[in-house]
Amino acid sequence: MRTQWGSCSPKGELLLNPYLVKAPRACIEYVVAHELCHLIEHNHSPRFYQHLSAMLPDWQARKDELDGMAEWLLNR
Repeated sequence: MRTQWGSCSPKGELLLNPYLVKAPRACIEYVVAHELCHLIEHNHSPRFYQHLSAMLPDWQARKDELDGMAEWLLNR
């Protein structure tokens, strides 16, 4: 199951899903880094992923971990 763990408005307001607090710290850090990168690139372009990779080189593993436990986190 996939869900929206965070968002960044055009005004730069970051919102985080309250269920994220149940996730491991590494997964929370991934979501925060992802949303902070949206302050620079407000899309998922190659440049966005360059920024994310520079900030958090292992972001894909953290994302995969979070995606794998999404249903459990949301229904716990």
